[in-house]
Amino acid sequence: MSTPTNITDPSTGKQAKVVLGDALAVGPASASESFNATLGVDDVAVEIVPARGKQSFCLTALVLTGNKAIDPNIDAVVDIFEAKHTDPTVATKTIIQVPVSRSGNITLTGILLESEVGHVIMGKTSDDDVLVTLLGFYV
Repeated sequence: MSTPTNITDPSTGKQAKVVLGDALAVGPASASESFNATLGVDDVAVEIVPARGKQSFCLTALVLTGNKAIDPNIDAVVDIFEAKHTDPTVATKTIIQVPVSRSGNITLTGILLESEVGHVIMGKTSDDDVLVTLLGFYV
């Protein structure tokens, strides 16, 4: 015999629910959105994922691709970071800092990193151009 039950966070009003595979989800089990940016100027931060009100962003995958403008002898160091939307050039948390080679590709899937509420996800590189794709959803 089952008893109908709701699990609710009193501070946010968010409800947990059972989703496909009988997993308990505490946020919306929505499909990922794709966010794309080109890091085209050395050491200049670019917004990749905008802040969305009182929501946080859950990063589920990322793809970094170096193009042929990157120096063939020195990899571009790519920094993907979280920042306050009021001061987006100052990193509050580094998500990943990794070298990307000319025509190189880095793909990370199966991750689940949640940003702080109202923060943006930014990126910068030490050499142009690096193409960035981030996948995730807001909760």
